[in-house]
Amino acid sequence: MIDLYQVLGVRRNATGAEVRRAYQKHARRLHPDLNPGDPVARQRFDEVTRAFEVLSDAQRRAAYDRGEVREAPRPPVAAVGFAGFDFSADVTAGGVGFRQIFEGVLGGAPTAAQPARGEDLEQSARMTFDETFSGAMRRLHIVRLARCEPCHGTGDVAIGPEPCEACGGAGEVRARRSRMIFTRPCRACASTGVVALHPCGRCDGEGRTMQSEWAEVEIPAGVRDGARIHVAGLGNAGRRGGPAGDCNLVVHVEAHPLYRRQEDDLHCEVLITMIEAALGAHVEVPTPDGPVVIEVPAGTQTGQRFRLRKRGMPRRDAQGRGDLYVEARVVVPAVRDDESRELLREFERRNPGKAR
Repeated sequence: MIDLYQVLGVRRNATGAEVRRAYQKHARRLHPDLNPGDPVARQRFDEVTRAFEVLSDAQRRAAYDRGEVREAPRPPVAAVGFAGFDFSADVTAGGVGFRQIFEGVLGGAPTAAQPARGEDLEQSARMTFDETFSGAMRRLHIVRLARCEPCHGTGDVAIGPEPCEACGGAGEVRARRSRMIFTRPCRACASTGVVALHPCGRCDGEGRTMQSEWAEVEIPAGVRDGARIHVAGLGNAGRRGGPAGDCNLVVHVEAHPLYRRQEDDLHCEVLITMIEAALGAHVEVPTPDGPVVIEVPAGTQTGQRFRLRKRGMPRRDAQGRGDLYVEARVVVPAVRDDESRELLREFERRNPGKAR
């Protein structure tokens, strides 16, 4: 285990001021910007930085003394240039750690907004059950953020070169934290000291403006209720030249009075009389392609199903169609006269059996 007090070269009962002075002494000698290309100096600088991170904070130092903290994460310093120290005035840093010292330096002036993908939009369309067999076209009225034409979606328009306000034309920004002075490249002008672009007045620098338009969308055959048709590039335009979002069309299919859909298959019922069920018959059933006659065998019971191949919905992959399942439902007539009752009793005597 590394002794952080030994790394900084201070006593275990050193004051906060002694810890800061020890760190400043090492930083003057070991900072990577003062020792370019020296890996040993860089390693030593990282070690004293981690030690300072812990020992400059009262709570973390106490935890370290109790054996609860072993080392601290390395602070980000790569983007910052070290310009020396300023000892012209006494500065009390208290328990401020190295990470807090660099926070303001790394923050600096805000960077220009980066290109970003546009938001997706969503619309809905209704279809009749019959339309799903052949597909349909829908004309959509879309209100969206489109690319700003004056700035071509970039959010900026060209102007004559002007001095950068962020750095005063110097191309770099200086900042001081405690007694340390840092410089970093100016992000507002990319270190050039001048700016030649200005936010577009039409879109306020966003690169897009509101507009409405019409679009034709094809809904394929076999689409299901709740399906989402993805239309690429029909959403909001991207910010500052970013790619456009998409539009998702949610399809709502009206229910059919006869058919019930399950995946690509259809289900329906056909009513047959008690005599047809007992003796068998040829019964006409409706299908999406027109009436079809099926054979109902003798002894058919309610709930018995008959399969008509390729009479169901078109498959979305254009690989044929589903099936149509016809379920028999036996209709028992009401007996209203004595003669009919006697005939039924005679039938029961001749064909004894138990239904339960």
